[in-house]
Amino acid sequence: MIKPGYLNKHAVLFSIFTGAFSLVLTNSAFNILLPKFVSMYGISTSLGGWIIALYMLAMTITLPLTSLVVDRLGRKRTYLLGIGLYGTFSIIGGLFYSYVEIVMVVRFVHGVAAGLMIPLSLVLLFDCYEKEARGRVTGIWGMLLMIAPAIGPTLGGIIMEVGELRHLFWINVPFALFSIIMCAAQIKPYEPARRKSIHMEGIILLITSIALLSLGIQLLSNPAVSKWIVYLSFGLGAVALIRFIQKENRREEPIIRYKLLRGNPIFRTVVIISVIQDIVMFGAIFVLPLLFLEVFGLSPSVIGAMFIPTAICTSIFVWIGGKWMDSGRSLNFILVGVGFIVISMMAFAFLPRSISIIVIVLFMALRGIGMGLSDMTITTIGLNSLPEEDMHEGSALSSTIERLLSSFAVMLLALYYDVRWQMLVQTGESVEYAKWLALKEECIVLGSLLLLTLPLILFINRKKVDIVVGSENKSAV
Repeated sequence: MIKPGYLNKHAVLFSIFTGAFSLVLTNSAFNILLPKFVSMYGISTSLGGWIIALYMLAMTITLPLTSLVVDRLGRKRTYLLGIGLYGTFSIIGGLFYSYVEIVMVVRFVHGVAAGLMIPLSLVLLFDCYEKEARGRVTGIWGMLLMIAPAIGPTLGGIIMEVGELRHLFWINVPFALFSIIMCAAQIKPYEPARRKSIHMEGIILLITSIALLSLGIQLLSNPAVSKWIVYLSFGLGAVALIRFIQKENRREEPIIRYKLLRGNPIFRTVVIISVIQDIVMFGAIFVLPLLFLEVFGLSPSVIGAMFIPTAICTSIFVWIGGKWMDSGRSLNFILVGVGFIVISMMAFAFLPRSISIIVIVLFMALRGIGMGLSDMTITTIGLNSLPEEDMHEGSALSSTIERLLSSFAVMLLALYYDVRWQMLVQTGESVEYAKWLALKEECIVLGSLLLLTLPLILFINRKKVDIVVGSENKSAV
């Protein structure tokens, strides 16, 4: 007989997933629509790019403030607030899609909703499932959310081909409504802790620092923007961040409990590993399409298809990795996963131009297997190492650090690529060969960077972190 509690847990999983899946799906659909925005609204490419960038900017600003909102509203109400904003502004976008200003506001608020929902979604699931099942829960969560960005661009292309932009907004509404109803009914209520005091000076400094740093990252790759503006943005952002840290150090309950990094070596190590993993993942998303286009001569449609094997393998092996973790196995499979990613990135640096496309597909699949075995499992270990009441703070803190540093790293890769191939051309190399060498160097750097995580993973394995061996009498996922 199926226990009611068992069904309730899975209802929570389904309700949380519905909202998060829709959010990631439509955002990935928007990412390919820049040419459409330019032609539809008669705007410049740089302004059209902000329709896409505003989402990331708003999410990055909101992530560190999520813990403050949770402190006032509780986890359930905060998550419902995120879904409510997402659904309401999808309706506004569907009604007023012909006004580019409204679309930009909607995209910004969608980013705010993502900043509230993403760090809480996994935490709310962990509240429902025991530790011996969390690896599999993370596997399901990661597997389904990997599918969304894989099919999102296709969805966006189909909708824009047979319909209009408003349909991309309206498609969110039933998902958001269903998720609100289900979450309201299935997620247990949480009493707000109300431990934090609201200090407007600290909030303003935090928002200002993240906004300026994120703005600097966005402007760094825009040749139309003067470099002094970029440097000023980074400088003022750094000053605001330093001032924020100085202010918060004096408070008993700061807005961001970055002291979690000091007192918990496992969590600190996991954050470092996750930052490196994110840098390599987003770096590969930048480098590999250029490599496929400039070196192997693949068409844009084929380049997009090259990432499908990665998404499929990641989806499958994130579930397998979670299951192995719950079974109490050694964490050595994470090392294997990291090794697979390193091998694939290094291979792309040395593959000849005449290589068969099948070999490229195999290495993309190998990269997906490695990501599935390592990425989400590391995230689960980090959250498991925290007390239950600190999980949402740890999730928001790590997500903010990962987002900022990985974005900055991708901009550095873009800058290095442009400078490096032009430098090589000046030494007498052809343009094609110079671009190939620059991309090869970046592949080697990304693979080497990931090697730095191996001793950190061994450290976590030696610590025998909080992994509970599942038993037959426990509920399974």
